[in-house]
Amino acid sequence: MTDPRVRRWGALAAALVGGYLMHVALDTTTDAGTSVWTFLLGLVLWVAVAAVLLRFYRPGTETFSADEVGIASEWRVARFLRVGQDAAPLYLGVRLFLAYEWLHAGWGKLNNPAWAETGTALQGFWQRAVTIPASGSPPVAYPAYRALLQFMLDHGWYTWFAKLIIAGELLVGLGLLLGGLTAIAAFFGLLLNFSFVYAGSASSNPTLIILEALIIFGWRVAGLWGLDRYLLPWLGTPWGRKAPPALRGRVERRGGAGR
Repeated sequence: MTDPRVRRWGALAAALVGGYLMHVALDTTTDAGTSVWTFLLGLVLWVAVAAVLLRFYRPGTETFSADEVGIASEWRVARFLRVGQDAAPLYLGVRLFLAYEWLHAGWGKLNNPAWAETGTALQGFWQRAVTIPASGSPPVAYPAYRALLQFMLDHGWYTWFAKLIIAGELLVGLGLLLGGLTAIAAFFGLLLNFSFVYAGSASSNPTLIILEALIIFGWRVAGLWGLDRYLLPWLGTPWGRKAPPALRGRVERRGGAGR
């Protein structure tokens, strides 16, 4: 296990198994008992592999400015998930699970005329969301969001907004699958999940929100085993258009499983 290549490929295999277990756990056709044990097994597997990788992780140091709180060093686990190269295969397992969920949802809508052509499926969803029942709580808890949905309904926006949702779901899925602009893809996935939750649909959205937040937290390394290995050093970030040359060289020399 001292060889980083062995650790990372082993972690990748475990992450793929964990992703599959998570898929089984959240599949609507899975019975309750199987859903519980596959979810717990996938979670335990992911945590166990992360714990093993942490044993070989050597955290770096950083200098705090006068405007920052530097009273204590960063929690080792958090730093590992944020910048540790060995965390890349763990994120790949999470990415593939999320990618499947988004691509499956988007492809299903694309082949459904009620979504892709007329938008009547979205119209029905919005109508149920804005309906205030005679007793009990309405699906949409926030009046402002209910008013927004009603405005879009009244103006027939569902005809083109349904197509926008389909495109968004497919692009989010592709971004996560390929590891290209991974954090941005996760952010827009998060936005879609929250829009569904605010409209009164829980489903698997809370689970996806947690995993997408994890991807955003580890944005530096989440797509390292993907296109971001090359895109991030090339494009830089909005707050620093180009990565420092030393960082670019380090990513090219040490990134991925071939170290």
